[in-house]
Amino acid sequence: MGKKIDRRIQKTRETIKNAFIELLNEKGFWNISVNEVAERADINRGTFYLHYQDKFDLFEKYVDELLSELTSQIKPLNQEKDQRKNEIEDNDNNIYELFFKHFQEYSSFYKPILSFKGGPYFYTRFIEIIKEFYLQQYTKLPYNQKLDKEILINFVAHAQLGVISSWIQEDMTKTPEYMGEQLSVLFSSFLRST
Repeated sequence: MGKKIDRRIQKTRETIKNAFIELLNEKGFWNISVNEVAERADINRGTFYLHYQDKFDLFEKYVDELLSELTSQIKPLNQEKDQRKNEIEDNDNNIYELFFKHFQEYSSFYKPILSFKGGPYFYTRFIEIIKEFYLQQYTKLPYNQKLDKEILINFVAHAQLGVISSWIQEDMTKTPEYMGEQLSVLFSSFLRST
């Protein structure tokens, strides 16, 4: 069983993350200083440095935390999908819907990041995780043997990030359920045609 984090530490980290997200939306990543994060969080710089090395460390740990949460939600659905082959499309809808629900829940962080205010770290980490997901998912599906699997996975991962990014930038006017269904239909028909 994992070691439990003290409530005060959790609360301080949440306060720091919230301050960081507010500043990220206001100024973009490159214009934020540790002093500003500490001031906004109503803590001193020393307290900030007890938790994070610098703003890059804070950013990377938060991205990793969010993406880890996302993958932990997807894995059970992916395993369930493997067990019930005849319900693939319904389960795909659920998996894609989860992506959109996750991005909706944390949209105050993702919106500035996806509008290029956060640098390349998020993009690289997200693409890695999505590619891993698709490698597992699509090894079971037929695709044209002339098509390089790595190129296919790269294409699909970047396409999904593009769709999510557009949806967030357009203020998520369509529901996660609708977006999940659309992505499922799109990728299913694309894979069948390759």
